[in-house]
Amino acid sequence: MQKPLIGLALGSGGARGWCHIGVLRELDAMGIKAQVVAGSSMGALVGAAYAAGRLDALEDWARGLTLRSMMALIDMRIGGGGLVRGEGIMTMLRELGLPETFADLPLPFVATATDLRHGREIWLREGDLVQSVRASVSIPGLFRPMRLEGRWLIDGGVLNPVPVSAARALGADSVIGVNPNAGVSGAFWEPGEGLPGFPDLSSLLPQALRSLWASEPGTGTPEDAEPSYVALVNATIDIMSDQIRRARLAGDPPQALLNARLNHISVVDFHRAEACIDEGRRMVRAQADHLAQSLGL
Repeated sequence: MQKPLIGLALGSGGARGWCHIGVLRELDAMGIKAQVVAGSSMGALVGAAYAAGRLDALEDWARGLTLRSMMALIDMRIGGGGLVRGEGIMTMLRELGLPETFADLPLPFVATATDLRHGREIWLREGDLVQSVRASVSIPGLFRPMRLEGRWLIDGGVLNPVPVSAARALGADSVIGVNPNAGVSGAFWEPGEGLPGFPDLSSLLPQALRSLWASEPGTGTPEDAEPSYVALVNATIDIMSDQIRRARLAGDPPQALLNARLNHISVVDFHRAEACIDEGRRMVRAQADHLAQSLGL
């Protein structure tokens, strides 16, 4: 009997998406090999490295990322459609050794993005690989939109947070979906607090940007404190993604769904890769029997 063609649907989640590395490591240890990969936002970044055979390099880079080196990577500018230009991310991806085009990848891969003008889901499957990944990770309000092939593109998680449909379009019979955001459902922001787990960045930011991370103090109880700009963006994306993901997965469920518990990690905690990778490994180990049964292995 022919084994099913296994596909991965790696979901959005900002820094929480580092959990995809742990998932891929543990699946490999179980002997589960994906033949096709679909990624949305951070899932596209990790998925592209996996499809290119460069996961080792990405993991080494992610584990070595510190708060200070992260700030050096993120080229923040006031103006335009976001705080971060994203040139540093593209430079990093090229230095990791990602190939120039999708056609050069050993595995079929698709990155999802959103057409800002028409509000349509876009599946990027050909052309410049690094630019396509950059388009997929364009978190609204944080990263500037990416101009690609005559369209302004933003984060793929806006319309398809866990791209099961894209993995099936690549020919997958059985799909493993990975949701980095499960732990934040129903607890998107705590009044009076900054970003969960995110340290004070004031000393590392230019003066003009420091207020973006600081909450406005309230006049009474801590609940009166106004959320900071970044906390507001973080919570808004989590709320939006949670609702869209529920609807999409109800209509097109994967054979197996791995849900991360990373509510203590914010979407911009990129320097906390180790905790996310560990959670990815835990998710797979906890569902090892279910995975084998669901995939028909």
